[in-house]
Amino acid sequence: MNKGWIDILFGHKIDYNLFNDVLFEFDVGKSTKCAVTHPSIAFFNQLPLLVALQTLLSALLAFPLYKLNVQPMTTKKNMTSSAVFSFLVALPIACYEPIYIIQIFDIRNIGLRMVLMTLPLLGGLRVLESFFGFVPAIPAKNFTNYFAYFSCPFIVKFDQNKEEPKRVSLNYFQKQLRIVGTYFIYTGLLMSLLWHYDWELFEIQSDVDSFDHTFHELISWKHLVNNYFMALILSLGLKQSTVGVSLLYSLAFGYETEDVVLSPMTKSQSVSEFWGRRWNVAVHKGLKNGVYKPARYFTNSKLMGVLAAFVMSGVIHEYVNLVIFSQTGIEFKWKYMLFFGWNACLIFAEHTFGSIEMVQNIISKLPEVLITALVLCMALPVAHLFTGDWIVHGYFDAVMYAEPTILCQSL
Repeated sequence: MNKGWIDILFGHKIDYNLFNDVLFEFDVGKSTKCAVTHPSIAFFNQLPLLVALQTLLSALLAFPLYKLNVQPMTTKKNMTSSAVFSFLVALPIACYEPIYIIQIFDIRNIGLRMVLMTLPLLGGLRVLESFFGFVPAIPAKNFTNYFAYFSCPFIVKFDQNKEEPKRVSLNYFQKQLRIVGTYFIYTGLLMSLLWHYDWELFEIQSDVDSFDHTFHELISWKHLVNNYFMALILSLGLKQSTVGVSLLYSLAFGYETEDVVLSPMTKSQSVSEFWGRRWNVAVHKGLKNGVYKPARYFTNSKLMGVLAAFVMSGVIHEYVNLVIFSQTGIEFKWKYMLFFGWNACLIFAEHTFGSIEMVQNIISKLPEVLITALVLCMALPVAHLFTGDWIVHGYFDAVMYAEPTILCQSL
């Protein structure tokens, strides 16, 4: 690509002082100046271009995957051609694409780098599900359906009666825009608060990204509250960003999309519900069809299927860390493997003991809000394994450019 066009489109590196985006300023007493900032214009100029690149490459992969893997599901497919394209072409393209784009366009903002993760995460898992024959029935019905399914950055919505992608409506756009606007406010306010405390409301002895937390620190209320607020920011930001990016897809293709974040921090009634039906439904479905079902099919073991899915989730998130934080010198320490391994243990315990009548009787008498709190407390002690590196290496500072914020500094 011509270097001049690259400079025009991506020349702004979005690493400037946040106070440069001030809408208005005001003083608080004699020693503090505060400012209300607007989202970075450069950030939102570059974001749709990166989404378009991801969608275009997904669309290009959809046709050969459909012809080699999906269409022959009802007949005998050529396993050699299917395996060669899936594992030696499609998966390497999906995994290397964000690295190449980051290099060629010199993408430095970590928030924008995260936008490039949709193809390796969801695209890679959909390549696996197509190879192993677990593409859902409606997307597999014809190429039009599969094209809409594979090219969508998250989950395209299908009309179950017509068995085709559901067309957008004015009501749909109004609803999605309200969601984006509401979560802009929620996320911006919460980030404004935590930014002033360096993303930790309460100080504890161990560094947020360390393995050195004592058992007492892991279960201390300060540590749990810190981890809760960081998980809440991730949840709010994920909701906002997935709906926003999906709106771009809907505008381009005219299809509705499904919400993929469904109030995990306030409505989860079990660990399996948190990860399976609320936190990130798109990744969950990808792991279920691309990893869990094949592993269970080949091993005839539900346990091995669950274990394989959590191992893959850990590997995927380690990959994400290495790519988006490549400029920060992050080290590979298997933190995500430990985090998701712990959550796999929680799900095993839930399935082992959750069916006991006495346990069910106790749970049935508890208020839903208390059950949600208990579910969250199962994972919060080790949640810093997920969020710690993101704090230290600047993810949350980077995504603040995408939010309206209220910032204060001493004079």
